[in-house]
Amino acid sequence: MHMNKRVELISRLADGEFHSGAKLAEQLSVSRTAIWKRLQLLRRRGLVIQSVRGKGYRLNQPVELLERDRLQTLIDGQVKPLLRTLTLHTEINSTNQYLLDRINHPDFHGHVALAEYQSTGRGRRGRHWHAPFAAGICLSLGWYFDPAPQPLTLVSLGAGVAVMRALRRIGIKDAGLKWPNDIYWHGRKLGGILVEAREESAGPCRLVLGLGLNYCFPETENKHIDQPWVDIATIRRPLCSRHVLAAALVSESLRLLGNMTGMYNAGIIDEWRRYDQMCGKRACLVLPGRTVNGRVTGIDRNGALLMEVKGRVERFNAGEITLRARS
Repeated sequence: MHMNKRVELISRLADGEFHSGAKLAEQLSVSRTAIWKRLQLLRRRGLVIQSVRGKGYRLNQPVELLERDRLQTLIDGQVKPLLRTLTLHTEINSTNQYLLDRINHPDFHGHVALAEYQSTGRGRRGRHWHAPFAAGICLSLGWYFDPAPQPLTLVSLGAGVAVMRALRRIGIKDAGLKWPNDIYWHGRKLGGILVEAREESAGPCRLVLGLGLNYCFPETENKHIDQPWVDIATIRRPLCSRHVLAAALVSESLRLLGNMTGMYNAGIIDEWRRYDQMCGKRACLVLPGRTVNGRVTGIDRNGALLMEVKGRVERFNAGEITLRARS
């Protein structure tokens, strides 16, 4: 079935009501077999589709598909000049990879790419980032700096601050950040950030800022996610529009990057510290080849993690924090 037909099929089912296979086939001018095959594919993409004899098919919950024109009307007017290109993908391997492949194209800078589904979305340290079809926000933004911000980790920390600002705009004021770039709510993961950069020795830098946020996940996702997680639908009742959330994330990300200079920005560090979920907690930092147990004391002026280990505060530029102590 052609991609446009696939989108139309999802749109027909988006209301969460029952639709007969025969009617769907008639509306899309395809066979009932083609409809069945596409529904099987959508199930493999994470959509929960009910099938009842005599009634037809329906999604277990309505789906809000993103529309380019609607998104553009919701993006803040102040930052719209920074948005050069906006692309929406029904399905793609990875929005980050899509922009990395275009890193030398004229439309790279200020290019925002969103996808309903990523087949090979990725997180930090090569991990797979999983989100069912139209159940999350999968967003990447291409940017060119000259000179590059110093230190470059400021971009990743700043992106976390941008997400916090966007969440506060939709009424979520108790989310937080886990160093270096995870979005948390009450100890459960809400999203993550991945910044991939291509620096040049002379100073310029092209980077892709990737953001994944859980919007409305089916409970069946428990089998795919190996840590406590949460989504916007659980936190915020009534659930806000997916367009409003996506537009807020785009707007705040553009504002953050547009205001970032090549100089150190103490404001970003100070704001990040206000959302720090780990400061004061005993934790384990997992490093290549070893683990470090201690008490997190915050981040320094360059965004490095500070941890008290055996009575002495040490500084770390990499690693992954977990509250589970390891030997």
